[in-house]
Amino acid sequence: MYGFRCVAAVLPAMCLALAVSCAKKPTAPAAPPSPAAVARPAPAGLDDLARVHPLDHSRQLVLVVTRDYDSITGVLAFFERDGDGAPWRQVIGPFPVTVGRTGLAFGRGLHGHGPSLPGIPAKHEGDGKAPAGAFALTMGFSYDPKALGFSPKMPMHHVTADTICVENPDSRKYNMVFDESTAGPADWSGPDRMLRADGLYKNGLFVAHNTDPVAPGAGSCIFIHSWRGPDSPTAGCTAMEPGRVAELLRLLDAAKSPVMVQLPREARDRLAGAWGLPDMAAPGL
Repeated sequence: MYGFRCVAAVLPAMCLALAVSCAKKPTAPAAPPSPAAVARPAPAGLDDLARVHPLDHSRQLVLVVTRDYDSITGVLAFFERDGDGAPWRQVIGPFPVTVGRTGLAFGRGLHGHGPSLPGIPAKHEGDGKAPAGAFALTMGFSYDPKALGFSPKMPMHHVTADTICVENPDSRKYNMVFDESTAGPADWSGPDRMLRADGLYKNGLFVAHNTDPVAPGAGSCIFIHSWRGPDSPTAGCTAMEPGRVAELLRLLDAAKSPVMVQLPREARDRLAGAWGLPDMAAPGL
């Protein structure tokens, strides 16, 4: 998010439909029916969001909560459960994260396209906001996967100097991560290069925002990645201490259809019952 805006990925390493550029600015195997593949209409308000079930078939949850839509910081906790309807168990967290430099706005994900109400922003390209809602976590990435010290259970993209994410809405590669040398004639400019000197994307995860289908201009390149510090927001990603990123990569398992739910506190409270969100004690929120 410092150099990307955070991400959504599609399994083929060649062309991952994701959100990946948090600064300037990351699919599970075919299991019965994957929630990431279900297209839903745009709901009119938070009450309509309560009618969708973005955590169906998911056994892993990354829950991020901020104070309000304008907050640039929040907390994250990771939960697991044994099956649909089973109680969530908190595994790690809560711990601090930073989000977009202008807060949160509802994005496009497993919840649909987000509410359309006064005072509730909708995410669009270049707004500096991290996406609110529910999103599949489909792929991890690393500059050196072998250096992690464990074998991730997520599909992994090995990032090289050739790896980019495109933020130009009129490009055929908009909101995709791929290796530039394999992509054919370029119809993009100034792509986000994932191999960064500052190491913010040394390890991370693609967040499947605006991927099914990709809507030009609705926001691109959304990741979970390392932060510059606890007071440094991103351009649209969710960032944290580098060790926490590696910890999530160790815990997440594509076979368990992991989902990230990211919401301001008020929306979390409104949707907790309908979505089956677990409690997360977080002082200050």
